[in-house]
Parts: sequence; C-alpha cells; structure tokens
Amino acid sequence: MRSWGASRWIAVAAVAALAIVVGVLAFAAYQRANPEPTPADPRPVPSFDLGVQTQTPTPTSPIAAPLALEAQRFLSVGGVQWWRATAGACGGPAPVVERSPDSGETWFDVTPTYRGIAQVQSLDAFSSEDAEMVAALADCETQALRTYTNGEFWESYPDVLAISRFVNPTDAATVVLPSGPVAAPCAQAWGLRASGDTIALLCDGRVWSRSGTEWQQLAPEGAVALTPDGSDVIVAHTAPDCAGLALSRATPESSSPIACAGGLDAAAPTAIDLSGPDLYLWSGDSFTSVPLP
Repeated sequence: MRSWGASRWIAVAAVAALAIVVGVLAFAAYQRANPEPTPADPRPVPSFDLGVQTQTPTPTSPIAAPLALEAQRFLSVGGVQWWRATAGACGGPAPVVERSPDSGETWFDVTPTYRGIAQVQSLDAFSSEDAEMVAALADCETQALRTYTNGEFWESYPDVLAISRFVNPTDAATVVLPSGPVAAPCAQAWGLRASGDTIALLCDGRVWSRSGTEWQQLAPEGAVALTPDGSDVIVAHTAPDCAGLALSRATPESSSPIACAGGLDAAAPTAIDLSGPDLYLWSGDSFTSVPLP
C-alpha cells in the first residue's frame, strides 16, 4: 500500500510538471508570433478617407468687389451746364441723367427716356453748355447721343460713336476703342474715363491706364473713382490716414497724395471730375469740391 501511494504522487507530480512545460512553450510561441512594439518600431496610427479631400488655404489679400453696374456714376463739370448720371443696366434699373445750371446747387432730370435708354457708358460736356454720352438703348445697342438743347432732346451721332472709348455694355471684360475692341485688364472693368490720349479704368479696386497697346497698373489701391488730368490720373481711394476719401495723383511711375475729403463714405457710389483748380466729388448724397494744390 505504501509503495502504491508513493507511485501515485510521483505520477501526479509528473503530470503537473508536464502541464507547466506545455504552458511555458505555448506562451513563448505566442510571444514570437505577437511581439510587443518597441520605441524604435512604432505602430502607425490608422487613417480614414471619407472621400473628402481638403487643402490648406493660401492666404490672399482681399479684393474689393466692383460697384453694382446700375449704381456706377458719371460726372462732367462744364462751364455753364454741369452734367451727371447713374449708369443703369440693360435689363435692370434705368439710368438717370441730370443737368445743373447753377454749379451743382439744383439738378434737373434730362434722361432721354423717349429713346429707350437702358445704360450709360460715358458722359462728357464737350462745350460750356452741351454734352454727349455713349449709351445703350433697346437690346443694349450702343449709340452716341448729343444734346444742344440743355438735355431736352438728344440725337444720335454715329461719327461720335466711332471715336468714343467705353466699356462694352454686354461684356465688361472688353473695352471699345476707335481702333477696335481690346481686352480689359480684368473680367469686370468699370469707371472708364478718357481724355485726349489718356484712358483709365478701375479693376478690383485698382487703377489701370492704357499706354500704346498695354495696360499699366497705377497706385494707389482701394480706388473708387478717377478722372484724367493730362497724362496723369486723379484717384479717389481709401487710405488708413483719411476718414473719408483720399485723393492722389497717379502716374505709371509714382503716386502722390493730394488731399483728404473727410466725412465721405468710401463705400458710397462716387464720381469725380476736374475743372480748373478744383476737383468735384459726387459721393452718396453729397456734392462737394476740393481745391487742388
């Protein structure tokens, strides 16, 4: 009996030892198949693609939007009669053309509605009492109109149209010149003014003048209106040091400040014109003048 009991405990001990050996071997096999990551061998972080790709935006400078077409303005100061107009738009609000016989104190509506005028492209006093304009009539067809009757009647003059310079009413990326249409420096050119050999317009708050066959950008930026002065361009624009409209003289080579027209809203529709030593501004509901140095 004693011999049998000893044999039984030996068998139990052998089985237990065998179980321990099997466990150790199984754990080693698992470790070999699934090694723990080490700092030198990091696991990648899973990534998920939901079908949307994004790019880091590139910082850009804000660009001023052009003034709404129907709100754009024209101003021409003559000797006896002064003239101004809102542009209007083909298929949109109608333009309004006005005349002042008393230096801007009072204005009279002289819009040739009987001609079906739809949009004004330019307005100029060509004598002390008479004016001409390029305007789009029915179907946005462009004509040059002149008045010799203080705006009571306007007649079409094809020969005047042939030498006029203006932005195409149906394509603001095209400027019409006597030599033929040319591309503007942007897709929405506006505010074109021409005098003699000087042609200037606005694009994205910047002034461009045309010399020969090329457009040249002038300083400053933030421009809202312009008028030629010989080969120079007088520009009304925003400026950090002017609580209103800053006025500068610009050439392809330089820009020099002239004055600050304080109290005017730089966001309001504006037109300017030079007469003698004074610059006249029609801005919002204000009509004022600034003497130039």
